[in-house]
Amino acid sequence: MKLQKIKIPKLVGFFMFIAFLFGAGYLIPWTTVLGKAGLLEPAVANSLQIYSSILFFIVGVIFIYLANYFWKRNNTYCDNIGIYNKESTIFKNFTYPQIGFLSLITFAGTFLVLNLLKLFGSGFFGLKVLPQQFSPVDSLLVSTLQIPIAEESMAFFALGILILGLTILAIKFNWSKRSFTVYKYTLAFVGMAILGGIWHSTVYSNSSVALLTTSFFWGVKAILGLITGFMLVPILFHMTNNFFIDFTRLYSSDATLGFVFGLLIVFGLIYFYLYRKNGDWYKGADR
Repeated sequence: MKLQKIKIPKLVGFFMFIAFLFGAGYLIPWTTVLGKAGLLEPAVANSLQIYSSILFFIVGVIFIYLANYFWKRNNTYCDNIGIYNKESTIFKNFTYPQIGFLSLITFAGTFLVLNLLKLFGSGFFGLKVLPQQFSPVDSLLVSTLQIPIAEESMAFFALGILILGLTILAIKFNWSKRSFTVYKYTLAFVGMAILGGIWHSTVYSNSSVALLTTSFFWGVKAILGLITGFMLVPILFHMTNNFFIDFTRLYSSDATLGFVFGLLIVFGLIYFYLYRKNGDWYKGADR
């Protein structure tokens, strides 16, 4: 069977991506919790409401992206704000699904090894879990889908504002492209580290994860988004962290090893099947 190449206009692809995030981060967790009468539990209802509220930062992400998309005066400095902007990155010849597949395989493999070697303890971010009356799958859906998508929506809304503001300054003062790049990555790392620290100390005040560790990895997530030009990459980084923390809490280490190792093999086979021709699997294919 020959796979057909699909050309999707950039704006159409962006809105499809946002719809996917909204469904995964809002629709699935809400239907899961409501199905188990979760709103009768005050702690569950409060947590669900918090993350549902910040998930609506995704509307801000849409506005920031569209403003950047239609603004043509920043061509000198490129339009990469890390949301859906791979064209000016080293991954410009990769498709967005390909970047997502590579990120999922890489991060899942990394966190699997870290978990097996007991090197990362409670992870790098805060994590809220569902009470015992919910099944392990319910808890995983909330911790792996809703929390990362909601928090990254807030993070990339803030990051988009910072970079667009920096772009205005660059145009006004005629900075060199090199200077702008240095300022952009520095501001992204520091700004998101500060935001992550504030968020962590407010929402996860009882977490065992050190504030400095969380702040550092919020900064790293921002850099991952800018390097790849795709917001899904830091979301997957966040998701795989949360998945392994909650999965090992709910299941044995042997189950974790067997399930995830098998899943990685499946993902790897799918990836190589889709991108096996013409070196697509390692250098990308602009289609």
